[in-house]
Parts: sequence; structure tokens; C-alpha cells
Amino acid sequence: MPNSSHRVEVQVAKSPAEFFAENQAIAGFDNMGKSLYTTLRELIENSLDACESVNVLPDIVVQVEEMTQKQFNVVRGLTKAGSSPQKKDLALFNKSKGRKSNASEENEEDKF
Repeated sequence: MPNSSHRVEVQVAKSPAEFFAENQAIAGFDNMGKSLYTTLRELIENSLDACESVNVLPDIVVQVEEMTQKQFNVVRGLTKAGSSPQKKDLALFNKSKGRKSNASEENEEDKF
């Protein structure tokens, strides 16, 4: 007896940012130590690839400094002197965490 119910699959297009925000473990960003390692590895590999593509010997210097969340947000351009924090990716961040964006949330620079 043939099955009369038809299953319809719908594919939803996602930006790479949305995909990796939802699947952080795949990209190697599921914990702080792994995130640092993955980021440094990618930067160094990309630098080596760029040098190889133009036939230049690499001269790569890596310097890692510990900083506060407030200092980090300033470097990322999320805060401006004398103003409240402005998290540019808040909508995507909240979407990946299943929350709605709320302008009156507590200071983003103090989180994490």
C-alpha cells in the first residue's frame, strides 16, 4: 500500500555568520582556550599562505596580551569614549542565543 503522506523539506539559507554563531564548536570557538588557539592558527596559516602566494619569506610576530572586557570592546570598536556601549552584532548574538534584542539590557562591556 503506497504511503499517501508526502514529506516536504524546506532549506533555509543562512549567512556564514549565522551558521557559525549557531555551530561554534564546528569552527573551534566553543571555549576560550580553543578560541584563542583557533584564531592564532588561522591568522598564522593565512599569513604563511599570503607570503607563499607572492614568493616572499614570512616574517611573522605574534604577541598575545591579556586585557579586560572593557579594553577589548574598545579595540573592537564596540564602545566609544564618553558613550554607552554599542554592540554592533547584538541582533545576531541574541538570535543565536534565542533572545530578543533589548536596548535597555545591562552594560554589554561588563558581561562575559
